[in-house]
Amino acid sequence: MTRILCIFSLSLTLLVGPVWAQSTPTKVIVYPLEAVIDSGAMSHGQYRKRYPGIDVTDFGLTDEGWYIRYTHQKLVYMFGPSDDLEYTRELKAVLEEIRLSAVLKNPKLSSSKIEIVKFEFSFASN
Repeated sequence: MTRILCIFSLSLTLLVGPVWAQSTPTKVIVYPLEAVIDSGAMSHGQYRKRYPGIDVTDFGLTDEGWYIRYTHQKLVYMFGPSDDLEYTRELKAVLEEIRLSAVLKNPKLSSSKIEIVKFEFSFASN
């Protein structure tokens, strides 16, 4: 009986483990747009001190506008918002250069992505 429970427990762990890992929430941190430029110029410690970021994982974005979204595995950095799409595109190019430099130092980051997204509230009409 003990052996059956042990096998059942192991089977349950093997089946539920991957499902739990897939349902683990993605962490979403928001930074101001100007943090993009400083991210390539400051040390990690200086950057974290100046830009602690806002964790919006549990409640989502609250400001409408254009954002630069950096994603890697279960981490998302949102830089923004901005009303100016052209300026956002310029900063995206800066962030892509910083990302390329980071990928050359750490190839595991090659699966990361950078994109521009627009967040706006939509209201359902009756």
